Amino acid sequence: GDPPAGKRLAENAADYGFVIRYPEGKEQVTGFMPEPWHFRFVGTELALEMRDQGVTTLEEFFGLPAAPDYP
Repeated sequence: GDPPAGKRLAENAADYGFVIRYPEGKEQVTGFMPEPWHFRFVGTELALEMRDQGVTTLEEFFGLPAAPDYP
């Protein structure tokens, strides 16, 4: 999240193949509250492509429908 180490990790995650799985502001897309600590390994090529395109969720990148609301 907010600590310097967390910000650095988020900024450089794609270089190592990771994305933040449940980013802030995307609750309606992912169906989950933001979890800045929840990184998902997707591979360097995909993570960099998502970053270059400015896409922050796997649902948006792959053109999937928004996730259902989870209780």
